Amino acid sequence: MNTPNPSQVALITGVGRRIGAALAEHLLSQGHRVIGTYRKSTPKLTELIERGLIALPCELTDPMAARTLATAVADATARLDVIIHNASVWYDDQTCALDPNRCGELYQVHVTTPVQITEELQRLLPANDRQGRADRLVVFMTDTAAHTGESDHLHYLASKAAAESAARSLAKRLAPHTRVNALAPGLILFHPEDDTSYRKQRLAQNLLPFEPGAGVICHTIDFLMACPAIDATTIRVDNGHQG
Repeated sequence: MNTPNPSQVALITGVGRRIGAALAEHLLSQGHRVIGTYRKSTPKLTELIERGLIALPCELTDPMAARTLATAVADATARLDVIIHNASVWYDDQTCALDPNRCGELYQVHVTTPVQITEELQRLLPANDRQGRADRLVVFMTDTAAHTGESDHLHYLASKAAAESAARSLAKRLAPHTRVNALAPGLILFHPEDDTSYRKQRLAQNLLPFEPGAGVICHTIDFLMACPAIDATTIRVDNGHQG
């Protein structure tokens, strides 16, 4: 296993809060250069910018977002080692039934725009292979429940399953110069407003009933960056989620 190069350059979508912010903070603390997209400014984003984050506003529901973002990234750096498609939107099935456009947003943010960003950046900042070893790592953040299903989140989970399928197909298309994997979290962080009853219910779905925190996602990204032999794979970080 290789130790991640401290001079690597990473693009992370959705760095304004929660897991995206934790990933940006983690990679910055390791000496990496981080470019991050955001939809809305947050106090955490301001803090990350002060620590060296290159922040780019981006509305990923916009069909032109990929081309605009790729151009901005290419203007900011001459190389790109890691792309983490972390940005996400969430709508339950009732919301999608009331407004079918929300279904389109799920697929645009989770599948279409990430694929287009990956391909546009390969065109503008080509990755190469060194004796079969990829120069670039791409990670799609999905959802472990896409493997088990949920009765009231069909559209959301279908879009996450489609993202995993896209990751596998991109891995075949972009090999050997780019590795493409998916990371499927389960329960990582509760929201402050989650009540005790809900927390107990969620924890009971897992073989390991504890709230792991964003650090486990950061460690998994470290592993994927360091291990050159993982490609076209989904890693589930979900406390043994049983649905």
